[in-house]
Amino acid sequence: MSGAAMRALVVDDEPLVRSELVYALGRVSRDIEITEAPDAVEALRELAAARFDVVFLDINLPGLNGLEATRVINALPSAPQVVFVTAHDTHAVDAFELAAFDYVVKPVSQDRLARTIERLRSSQSAAPADALGRGTLARVALEDGERTRLAKVAEIRYVQANGHVVTARLFDGDLRWKGSLADAATRLEPAGFLRVHRAYLVNPERVVEVEPFFGGSYLLRVDDKTRSEVPVSRNYLPAVRKALGL
Repeated sequence: MSGAAMRALVVDDEPLVRSELVYALGRVSRDIEITEAPDAVEALRELAAARFDVVFLDINLPGLNGLEATRVINALPSAPQVVFVTAHDTHAVDAFELAAFDYVVKPVSQDRLARTIERLRSSQSAAPADALGRGTLARVALEDGERTRLAKVAEIRYVQANGHVVTARLFDGDLRWKGSLADAATRLEPAGFLRVHRAYLVNPERVVEVEPFFGGSYLLRVDDKTRSEVPVSRNYLPAVRKALGL
């Protein structure tokens, strides 16, 4: 989206709530084109007719709900990012299982929305390089007990070294990485992963929260089942700030 307006589709069946979100988006981003839809069916019509960068989507919609609609959206040839905007936090796990970009609970503050927009812009500006990396390394082989699982690189939240054991965190648990953390860095950094600590590599697209930590550093929370925390060491702060737009 660098150099071009962000195209956003706002989907909510309550006109007042929808207009408030449109207003807030306009306040936090001057360079955004917004289309509105009152339900998921109309939203899918809009998505079939034009390309959008992001869909801000309510979950409790009449007829086809937001989670069901996202399954259809994810199957589109040029699928936009999906940001759920909902009054309830009870669907967060379901949302991130669908690879939602973000999950925002109403009422939405402009500061919270601004962080989402900044992350969207950062992820899109890095897309050409990331696309090349993911094209050459779409999957990796991970050990799952006596089996080998071929996991999508995009499914990996982070890779951690604990002594000589290296694991990759997926949505619902860890699998064994076949090799060292240095090997993981060589293979995953071209796909956009960040070295944030001597023992961690993180997929920045899976970071959903950043919390200040001791000594001016951060804790990163990722979108796995338990919202796992990843520490950032001071040596890697500049790269993390740049990548996450902090």
